Amino acid sequence: MAIRALDWPSAGADVSMKRIGSTNGTTPDDTVPATRPDDFVVVDEVGDFSYYPSEAAMLDDLEYVDEAACILDRAGNDYRLTMDKDRQLRLGPSLGTVEFNWLRQAWTNNQQRNIQAHPLQRFHPTTLEALLAGLFEMLYLEHAGRTTDAPWVLEVDGEVSHPATLQEVNRGLTRVGHLERVRVQDPFGHDYRPIRHAGHRFFFPTAGSVYYVEIPGESKRSGVRH
Repeated sequence: MAIRALDWPSAGADVSMKRIGSTNGTTPDDTVPATRPDDFVVVDEVGDFSYYPSEAAMLDDLEYVDEAACILDRAGNDYRLTMDKDRQLRLGPSLGTVEFNWLRQAWTNNQQRNIQAHPLQRFHPTTLEALLAGLFEMLYLEHAGRTTDAPWVLEVDGEVSHPATLQEVNRGLTRVGHLERVRVQDPFGHDYRPIRHAGHRFFFPTAGSVYYVEIPGESKRSGVRH
């Protein structure tokens, strides 16, 4: 089945959720960022997605049982929070596999609602495995940031630089007036065309936030580590 560009939902679409965690259903590859078996994506009660590198980090950040509407590991197992006998938050047992269409719509809604927090826009996933893999990769890159073995690739008018994080890519593009001849590749090998989100008409042309639309390229997983 052909991969389509990301489709935005209708303005009236309503998907209730909180932070999400997920897995891609394959054996974790320790040479790739965000592929440790104990990382999670959480969808919170208002539909925001967050990435956590470990169960401990997740439990330390969350504050009450209903804060997480959905917790996913890389296999797509769906969890909820519970409390132990000492009234400390704990990860409950899996409730089964997350529903693909719900998760894809929830993630699309969240991207549409908060493009500054989730500026990476990849091709529309057509399988749960692809959706989960993309979620873990994009949330890791957007929030965790730094990779040590494979940096980003930023090409501006034929000149190539290697920023370490998405934040550094953004800072580099503030000095570029026109983005038509810019290409960006993330550490996982996905190629993007940056587009500047229109700001107020009195702002300078480079003042708007940038989002990144995936384009066809030689996408491949690079050997990168946290």
